[in-house]
Amino acid sequence: MKVRLNPNTIYQKILQNKINRIEGIEFLISIIEKSENTSSRIESLNILNKLKTRDQIVFRTLENCIISDEYEEIRIISAKIILENYFKVGENCLEWVLLNDKSSKFLKVLAKSLNDPEIDHFRSLYAVYLQRLEKIAENLDVVSEEVPFLLDLEFNLDNYNSFNWNSNSKLIYDDDVMLKVQDQRILELSISLRDQIPSSIKLLKNLKNLNLSCNNLTNLPDTLSDLINLESLDLSWNDFKVVPNVLNELKSIKKINFENNLIHKCPN
Repeated sequence: MKVRLNPNTIYQKILQNKINRIEGIEFLISIIEKSENTSSRIESLNILNKLKTRDQIVFRTLENCIISDEYEEIRIISAKIILENYFKVGENCLEWVLLNDKSSKFLKVLAKSLNDPEIDHFRSLYAVYLQRLEKIAENLDVVSEEVPFLLDLEFNLDNYNSFNWNSNSKLIYDDDVMLKVQDQRILELSISLRDQIPSSIKLLKNLKNLNLSCNNLTNLPDTLSDLINLESLDLSWNDFKVVPNVLNELKSIKKINFENNLIHKCPN
C-alpha cells in the first residue's frame, strides 16, 4: 500500500483503521530516521507519543535520537517519551545523556521533568542531574548553585571563552552572556536575552553589577528582589513603560540606568 509519508496523514489512517498500527509506526520511524525535514521528524515523534506504544523498535529509535541526533529539540522530545513510556529500559540511556549532553536547553528541560516530588523513581536520575551541575560548575569554576541560571539562559556549554584576571577571578563569555566570576561567585553579568529574564536569577546571591541593556524588556521578575548585593543595574535601551515595582525591593542598589526607555518620567 502506498501512503504518503506525512506524519498527520499516517496518524489519521491509523485512527481510521486504514492502515494497521504496526505499519503506521514503521512509517513514522522511517520519517524520524530518514527525513531531512526537522518539523516532520518532530511531528512523527509527537505522534508516537500519542500512540503510547511500548514497542522495542520504537525505543531503539528514541534511544538513537537521544544519544546522537544533532537537533536538541529531537533529543528533548525523545527523552520525554522515554521518561513517560520506557523508563525502566531507558534509565541507563537517560543517565548517560544527563552526564554528557552539551545542550543547556536539553538539561534544563529534562531536569524540570525529573524534579517531580510525586514520582519517586525519578529521584535517582535527578541525583545524576545534580552530579552534572557539579561537573559544569567545576569546568566554569563557579558554585553549582548558580549553574541552573546559566542553563535557563541556555549558556553555550560547548563553546564559550574564558579569561583569567588573576588567581581567583575570571571572565567567561559566549555570544549572549558575559560574566565575571570571583571566588567562584558570579559578581558581574551582562546578557543579551532571547526572552524575558529567568526567575532563577535569584540564585546569584552575590551579584553586584547587572547589565540588561538593549533587550526589549518590558518587565522584570519579582525574584530580582533576592539579589541582596546588587549595586548597579543597567536597563537602558529597553521597552519599559513604567518603573517595575521590584526595583523598590533592591536593598543594596546604588545606580539604575533607565535611559532610552518608554518611560516619560523616571523617579528620583
